[in-house]
Amino acid sequence: MHMVQERNITAVFDILKNNQEKTVVIGTHGTALSSIINFFDSTFDCKAFLRIIDWMPYIIELDFKGQHCFSKIEHLHIMKEFMGKARADK
Repeated sequence: MHMVQERNITAVFDILKNNQEKTVVIGTHGTALSSIINFFDSTFDCKAFLRIIDWMPYIIELDFKGQHCFSKIEHLHIMKEFMGKARADK
């Protein structure tokens, strides 16, 4: 695990521990969110990260049982061009 991902996951686990049986909303930037999602879902890779760059704000629901993420649902994304440019991989 990379240092940034480790720091983000430690924070998520602290939040989960201190808010058991509660609904929690966390706001963060795309890189931090991507490292968190990747920890729980290794298929969320660089290509998936590049996909969400064009979808800000990006709202995703992660459901947990203890420290195990058992569900991931994309709720909202707003498609826009990154930095005013169409991307070649679309």
